[in-house]
Amino acid sequence: MVKNTYKKLPPENPAASNEQTVKAGITMLDEKNYRVDANFRWLGSRMKETEELCLTVCGIERCRPDKTFGPIIRDDYHVHMVLHGKGYLKMNGKTYTVTDGQIFTTFPDVEVYYYSDPKDPWYYTWISFGGIRAAYFLEKAGITLEHPVRDAYMDSGTFLNIAEKILNHHELIIENELLRTSFLYEAIALLVKSYSEQHPRKNLNSYPSDVYVNSALDYIHRNYARIQVSDVAKHIGISRYYLSRIFKNKMNISPQTYLLNYRLEQAGNLLRTTNMTVQEISDEVGYTNSFSFSESFKKLYGFSPKKYRDHLKKEKPEA
Repeated sequence: MVKNTYKKLPPENPAASNEQTVKAGITMLDEKNYRVDANFRWLGSRMKETEELCLTVCGIERCRPDKTFGPIIRDDYHVHMVLHGKGYLKMNGKTYTVTDGQIFTTFPDVEVYYYSDPKDPWYYTWISFGGIRAAYFLEKAGITLEHPVRDAYMDSGTFLNIAEKILNHHELIIENELLRTSFLYEAIALLVKSYSEQHPRKNLNSYPSDVYVNSALDYIHRNYARIQVSDVAKHIGISRYYLSRIFKNKMNISPQTYLLNYRLEQAGNLLRTTNMTVQEISDEVGYTNSFSFSESFKKLYGFSPKKYRDHLKKEKPEA
């Protein structure tokens, strides 16, 4: 049983239908937005369709054996984590059996009907939301209209804990609105992470390749003296093989060669603009051996570092 930390409110009129309850809840930020009874905790707020993600409803319910919901068509996504028991979901022309340790999701503009198993009624928590990137994030979590049910791949209590944090910050103040939004992102991140850990190849490349290459360039430019290509790949969150392939496709050079050349370019800048010794510059740009540095520099510029500096001095016009 979930521990309630708020004063118990009178239960809703039992004659009211489930559909009326939920439709009222989604739009009631400024009215009765939080409700508790013996088996049920629920929070509702307004949809903000222009936001990336927007919390609309959150709740926890230990359902009765005769509990049914729908048929109904909603405007938002509802992600349910089944904590115990069993139930059935009818959606998009299919019927799914959902048991504890599984997640089922309903989708906007799709008629849905779900109900408890009469012998083993389910106990679930749910977080509902909309937003312009909601479908994208759910797809990365392995949740689509074609696949609305998936295994949790996590301790269901972790998801329950996030729902409780949302419910425990129900007061209508700005800081709680921000916290509830952060908890929503935490829940979605948990769904994506748990899925990608079980299906690493499916979620390996979450962004366009240019995003990864630009991130790699930025990381190299800021940390060139103390990193290897494997560090770049690890920082971005992709494999070294994939980084090498997309980097070469865009830059016409491997990340390893780019990193080495960038170190030498910075060494050239130091030779031109400072009085640092060759050994000091070698250390500054990430070489542990000044001889190796000199050899690499000569291959790129055609001069050893010392001769390169001497050549610059000869070309510099006298004052």
